[in-house]
Amino acid sequence: MARTKVSAAVRRKNQEKWDARYLDLAKLVGEWSKDPRAKVGAAIVNPKLGRLIAVGFNGFPSNVEDDVRRLEDQKLKLTMTIHAEQNALIFAGKEARDCDAYVVGKPVCSMCATLLIQAGVKRVIAAEPRRGTASKWDKAGLLSIEIFREAGVEFRRLTEAEMTRLGLDADSATRSLPPSGTIFVEGDEVEL
Repeated sequence: MARTKVSAAVRRKNQEKWDARYLDLAKLVGEWSKDPRAKVGAAIVNPKLGRLIAVGFNGFPSNVEDDVRRLEDQKLKLTMTIHAEQNALIFAGKEARDCDAYVVGKPVCSMCATLLIQAGVKRVIAAEPRRGTASKWDKAGLLSIEIFREAGVEFRRLTEAEMTRLGLDADSATRSLPPSGTIFVEGDEVEL
């Protein structure tokens, strides 16, 4: 039986359909976060198998209480929080190799970018950080794009239409400060 060739246009349309579905899933999972200011979700997908591997959302580690005081204390919260991408990668384990990562809620920070690269993720779909701002989050996000490129990981930014459909805007998606890689020791900010 002869196999018919699928046109590039049909493949692209199919990819767009599945990208939208996985972005919707990452958005849904992000809503599970108890963080009142940041709802970030991630989905790790094996595109060859068309199979969801793992999901994650931002929050405190397992068995650590989501105490309101901790969540309202920005410095403490950021020191204790595990990011959505990190959570998803922990659950995916070795199965993350050659997968796509869908991230909704914030741009990918440089710490998460390094973990995605090291895990073997081949494609990342997320909000693009803003250029020309003083925001540490934007700077970390721009560094992420640079190291994705260097490592051969495809980065696809969310389009304006996708951002609107997901209920995001560029400013709210990048407002949280400071990014991962910053810890607080006795009230002093320390960059890692």
